[in-house]
Amino acid sequence: MKKKLLSLVIMCFMAVSILFAGCTPKGLTDNPATDANVISNGGMTVVKGDYLYYVNGYIDETSLTTDDNKSGKVEHAGIYRTKLVDGKIQKDKDGFLKSTDLVVSKVVGFSNGGFYIIDDFIYYATPYMNLDRDGVLQSSRVEFHKVNIDGTNDKTLYVTSKNEDKLDWTIYTIDGSVYLVAYVDQKIIIFNATTSKLVKEVEVASGQSYAFLKETEYKTGQSKNGEFQKNIYYTRAITSDDKVSSDYKGNIVCKVNIATGETTTLEINKDYTYNIKYVTANEIYYTKTNSTISGLQLLFKKDISSTWNNSNELQLSNAVYTNYYVCAFGSDLIIADDSNGTYLIEDGVTIKISSTQKTVVAMSGNDAYYIKDNMLYKFDVRGEITSGEIAFELVTDENKTHTITNDHFIDFDGQRVYVYADYTSESGETNKYLNYVDSDLTERFVGKFEANDVSEKPEQDEKYGEDPDVKYIPWID
Repeated sequence: MKKKLLSLVIMCFMAVSILFAGCTPKGLTDNPATDANVISNGGMTVVKGDYLYYVNGYIDETSLTTDDNKSGKVEHAGIYRTKLVDGKIQKDKDGFLKSTDLVVSKVVGFSNGGFYIIDDFIYYATPYMNLDRDGVLQSSRVEFHKVNIDGTNDKTLYVTSKNEDKLDWTIYTIDGSVYLVAYVDQKIIIFNATTSKLVKEVEVASGQSYAFLKETEYKTGQSKNGEFQKNIYYTRAITSDDKVSSDYKGNIVCKVNIATGETTTLEINKDYTYNIKYVTANEIYYTKTNSTISGLQLLFKKDISSTWNNSNELQLSNAVYTNYYVCAFGSDLIIADDSNGTYLIEDGVTIKISSTQKTVVAMSGNDAYYIKDNMLYKFDVRGEITSGEIAFELVTDENKTHTITNDHFIDFDGQRVYVYADYTSESGETNKYLNYVDSDLTERFVGKFEANDVSEKPEQDEKYGEDPDVKYIPWID
């Protein structure tokens, strides 16, 4: 009797083991090599090796319900991948991808969405789906996750403490560790994603400034030697703890070490209030306001490896502008704009290139991109200026409706521009899916429709197949 009972227990145990083994999620195969180069990190698309990883679509997080962001149920705004051939997207004659795989079944396409790929891991943002004590869904807060590149072992890393409508965040890699950095509720949050530990919360406070170095390209084992690759620079207000006299009217410039959280004061200025605008791997760009000359905000830069003082700074602008965009190439090439027009500033020389305000939000090569009425335009910063106007081009399809309000909704992979566009299903429901703009400025669908979102199939011309001049009408292109 005992032997029969033991045999029965063993059989039950084996059955349960088989059942659970069958339910264990299997990851995607044919993944890119760990050390395959990565480009376009931090946005809606990332290229790693010969795969394009992309956010399939966009959804307004404030419209979500508690059941709308459960892992395994999300398709529309999740992360997919498709294999490139010689860097090109492969589509069939109807305009659909020849093949694509769902990698992350969570909402990543939303106002604060985006992702990075570091080695064999994806780091992404998704809406926080818990309720507050009043039963209100907190979907405007953000969860950061880490998942294996094959789509398995998804972990929550950090949850923001506050709603943010345009969250600024990035990823740093230092000495083999990955750090998540975000600006939330007037604080710089540094979180070690490798050890899952909070490193530091740095108070920046209202009216002060900071800038993150956002590196879109990644190579495994790449050494980080620059100051901005190890530190974050920010400003804060003078407080009584700084023990300076009451006639100090400026502010304080500081840095925080990303790996250790150690903060260092670089400058306590009596007269100037600094406002950090932009950083590169070696230089910091800022405006400063003299307490005795209200509103004067000229643009300056300095090499951050030197001691912080006014003697080693370089003044870049001779007038005050509303916005400055520092190009990623050239010799101190700045694009500035105000209500009177748009200007190129280079080596201290200012040239007006347009009588209209073109606020640049992104650069790719020589092309500067700006947004107007939810459409994307570009101009060549080295292009010819005729009668005081630089030539510009409409990038997105004027016949499509887009969601392009800021640089969160634009991405580049070195060959293509990506935006979200509306698609209406056969039943009349409209949802936003990813599009890419090819080198010939043709905007095309990329992604995978949910079953109920497929648009109505067009009717072919009755002469198609008989008359060689009658072309096939793609389903979505």
